[in-house]
Amino acid sequence: MIIDDADVYVTNAAAMLSGIAREARDHGDHVRAELPAVTRILLRRPAPIGPLLDGVPGPVTIEDVFGPEEPAPSATVLRLPTMVRPAGPPAQAPPPGVVQVRDEDGLAVAERVMIDGFPFPRYQPVVRGHALPPRLLGLPGWRFWLAYSDGEPAAAAYTFDDGAAVGLYWLATLAEFRSRGLGRAILNRAFEVYPEQPFTLTATEAGLPLYESLGFRTVAIATWYTRS
Repeated sequence: MIIDDADVYVTNAAAMLSGIAREARDHGDHVRAELPAVTRILLRRPAPIGPLLDGVPGPVTIEDVFGPEEPAPSATVLRLPTMVRPAGPPAQAPPPGVVQVRDEDGLAVAERVMIDGFPFPRYQPVVRGHALPPRLLGLPGWRFWLAYSDGEPAAAAYTFDDGAAVGLYWLATLAEFRSRGLGRAILNRAFEVYPEQPFTLTATEAGLPLYESLGFRTVAIATWYTRS
């Protein structure tokens, strides 16, 4: 089965944001999630960007997978591919260095790797549990992944299964461990756990070749509007 609908991504991301946020509201055409460092708005169908930007007093990121880029003088604009991979087994057996995080200490390590690996300036310096609260460990559908290299935590990501698809989020490798196949290893480990589910993600330019090599297809080019 070929999955080529961007709604697969939007549905998953909306449910993920509702779970991770301190407060989240579904306004019909968009979901607004209050995160510790920023207000995240995800469009569920086309809507004007200007009023949404004006309606948030502080830092905000708006994600729109539906429309062309709109003028937004007060925001930085970035275009990123939205990708989907049909259900299927891993491309290769994942190495033993990839583990699923199951406790708060492990989550704190994975959180630090993700924040430092991107990096995410809004979450630095890293405060344990600020970006990824421990309560997520007990919620259905959430899994956290950590890859080790030479015994050191080196790459991490999290996935969210909404019952229809698995979203991959925040896949990052620390700078000193890059080009060792750790991102690929985490993805293959996740594919192994969810062989009957399609996967979806937003790709950075650096990650695009990896995702394409693993069977992901671009289904939309999302516009991200960010105001600090």
